[in-house]
Amino acid sequence: MEPEDTSPVGMAGIAAAAGVSVSTVSRALSGVPGVSTAKRAEIRRIARAQGYLADDIGREQNRDARTAGRITAVIPEPDRWVFGSILAGLHDVLTPTGATLTVYQGLSGRERTKLFEATALSRSSDVVVLVPMPHRMPVPDVRRLGVPVVVAGSVVEGVASVGIDDVVVGQQATNSLINGGCTSIVYASSTDHEGTPGNASRRRAEGFESRMQRAGLDPSWQVQVPFGPTAGQVAAEQLLAGERLPDAVFASSDDLASGMMSAFRKAGVRIPEDLSIIGVDDSPIASLMHLTTIAQPARQQGHLAASMALRALQGDPPSEAVTLETRLVIRESTGHPTAR
Repeated sequence: MEPEDTSPVGMAGIAAAAGVSVSTVSRALSGVPGVSTAKRAEIRRIARAQGYLADDIGREQNRDARTAGRITAVIPEPDRWVFGSILAGLHDVLTPTGATLTVYQGLSGRERTKLFEATALSRSSDVVVLVPMPHRMPVPDVRRLGVPVVVAGSVVEGVASVGIDDVVVGQQATNSLINGGCTSIVYASSTDHEGTPGNASRRRAEGFESRMQRAGLDPSWQVQVPFGPTAGQVAAEQLLAGERLPDAVFASSDDLASGMMSAFRKAGVRIPEDLSIIGVDDSPIASLMHLTTIAQPARQQGHLAASMALRALQGDPPSEAVTLETRLVIRESTGHPTAR
């Protein structure tokens, strides 16, 4: 079933006037093959008449003048290592091609969704790269944009995307702690600007819960704090204020884990003798802090997303969802718990 666009001026209205599907309108307006020359011209004429492509002539002139194309990346917090690394990977591949890369950054999930609702984004872009997929945005809304979309940082079936399996990440981290003799384990994560956990955090929690339950352990001890530079300190203080400490903490990112480690050590908690801790990413801070972590190939995700975007510019938009492998990197922050 084709996605429904209920706005008075939009691709659904253009599709109705042209007697075609919304997906055909999307292909025609984005220059994707599969639409006849006559039908493409008709759809563009209707789009201009409805004000959807008011600058269509200028857009085509600009397209002819370019040797590459216009790619727009939309990311949330640019100071998160994983997002910054993906963005660096995009630059690695796109810069030599001459493609124009515009970056919208520092946007909450709600702001990114609103950005997609504005036709200006599709008019000023030939391809949009989402880093990652906003959790409030269903796949039909992505297809409704009118230009090819690539997702980096999360795997989205039915959309050209590249990421890791965050459920597996949660399972890997939890297994490592259980195999190290830990039985009382806390999952710590942070929320976005609006107090909502991201897709990755939620899926890592699923992996944590499934492995804890499989081992006959209680998965209910979880801590969630707002994202920010003091998130790790806040999470650690919550645990320090309790009646007892857990054997271990599985933190949803290296940034969160390293902040917790600093706060625990300041409070006199020995790591790993009193408490083991594991993070996710294998960012530079993990090596500096001797932090055990689940490594993910963030920059490679940017490389692959850029390659997908270039394919879309060449008229061959990919639709595959690519899942990259993660691996456990053991350092000094985990070990067998001692009697307390």
